[in-house]
Amino acid sequence: MKKIQIALCALFGLTSSVAMAEDQNLVAAGFGYISVHSSSPNLSSNGPAFLTPQPAGLTVGSASTLLFGFSHMLNDHWAVAFAGGIPPKHNISGTGTLAPFGVITTVKQLAPTVFANYHFNESGSKFRPFVGLGINYTKFYDVTSQPSGNLASGGPTSISLSSYTGLAATVGMNYKIADHLYLNANIAAANVSTDMVATTGSIQRTTHVKLNPILYSAGLAYSF
Repeated sequence: MKKIQIALCALFGLTSSVAMAEDQNLVAAGFGYISVHSSSPNLSSNGPAFLTPQPAGLTVGSASTLLFGFSHMLNDHWAVAFAGGIPPKHNISGTGTLAPFGVITTVKQLAPTVFANYHFNESGSKFRPFVGLGINYTKFYDVTSQPSGNLASGGPTSISLSSYTGLAATVGMNYKIADHLYLNANIAAANVSTDMVATTGSIQRTTHVKLNPILYSAGLAYSF
């Protein structure tokens, strides 16, 4: 039994875009905390029931990472933004009969996101809140069954997690603190889920995990 770590969010790291009076481009970097609110049914198996005693579920841990982004203003209010970050590492733990084994799997996720953001107030304003909608692609890799996971599964186990493309939304603000320099902060959520297959010898255990990640981020942006 392995834990699938998806956080997305993700997740999925995302930063904000900024609108300037004259500058049309922005690069941003900051710190992000991905809060994962995972849910999944119990593991199902093609082997004897006693090898996967129920209830046997998974929970995905939250993670922190460094974020970066680039945005381009199309006009005074609309921007197209790309968001990404250093792939975070999530711990996956068992629930139910798997809870005593603690962290059974670790995984990294790459989650680039593209947004269309609408900025309120006029171009050049010191304070500009914004909202946005976008598309997120989440890929999971470096999925590793920990020694405790192998013990819970009954032997060395390989794990695969499917990639996922879904909608994302964000709300945030930009505040000018100096020429070309802005403080930005935002909250973003994404629709992320994955199918997990854990293989131990001839035994396969599967489940579907919804991540429901929420990203809280803050950082600095430079316009040009």
